[in-house]
Amino acid sequence: MNHASQSFVSVPIEDALITGDPSRSKHITLKLKEAQDLPTLPTLAMEVSRLANDPLAGMSEIVRIIRNDPSMTSKILRVSNSAFYGMPRRVESLNMALVVLGMREVSNLVTSISVFKAFPVSGAAAGFSRETFWEHSAGTGEIARVLASKLQMRLHGIEFTSGLLHNIGKIVLFQYFPNELTQAFKISEQESLPSIVAEQKVLGTDHAEVGAWLAEKWSLPDSIVESIRYHHQPHLAPEHSVLTAIVHLASSLARAILAKDLRERVNTHLSQDPAWEVLAKENPAILSLDISAFVAEIEENIDRAREFIRMATTE
Repeated sequence: MNHASQSFVSVPIEDALITGDPSRSKHITLKLKEAQDLPTLPTLAMEVSRLANDPLAGMSEIVRIIRNDPSMTSKILRVSNSAFYGMPRRVESLNMALVVLGMREVSNLVTSISVFKAFPVSGAAAGFSRETFWEHSAGTGEIARVLASKLQMRLHGIEFTSGLLHNIGKIVLFQYFPNELTQAFKISEQESLPSIVAEQKVLGTDHAEVGAWLAEKWSLPDSIVESIRYHHQPHLAPEHSVLTAIVHLASSLARAILAKDLRERVNTHLSQDPAWEVLAKENPAILSLDISAFVAEIEENIDRAREFIRMATTE
């Protein structure tokens, strides 16, 4: 079994969660802090993110920064003109991309492209496939976008970036603690435990905490940090529960689409998920959503996610 994504398990995560070992967690955090090769998010991405969230900033400032990186400029235009966005007319310049997509969406693009560069898509070892990992992650982002739109949740495109990054802690743990993570995968399978619980047993921490730590280190928005930290328990997210619930459900839907054997269980599994109640407070219509029909409806969005990865990573 490939462990880049985790199948549904029978134990509700809120019932299975255990307290991690503080000493082991501290050891892991210390090792990550001391790692000389831990990927950093380029200054360009952090600066664009800052400007996109500054109401006083203008498009010309963002254009000026991005133009200094020809590779980033090329990829933004390539993705903007791909089937991922399906623009009715060709986007010829960064200025036009900002006008058509908006500053926040371009910022999300810059962040996503930068993350792919930090953690390349290709590569596999010991049952962990980066291609499968990013396929699930990008699929989660794309489905989160569709779900947010369907439920009329105005999240300004950040749901895609949050979905793309929700499992980023797994790739970090695999890079620095491959033996421990492999052991956690085995325990998860043998004991039918959620992966996050098995990780806590072995590592004293989990991919959600590690991913949130990295997102904070990268100075990503608080909403993204929180959605990563609580994506397994969106009802516990203190400020951004709607975004976190959408990412959580999108991840489950992506797994159901990518793993055909989960299709028959997806309706029962998701209908009992506490995330629905979180979203129902914003839009009660979600409670009447036909989950099985929605899974069939969004299946093609996985292909859009694959297209996004291809366009965002090709030089």
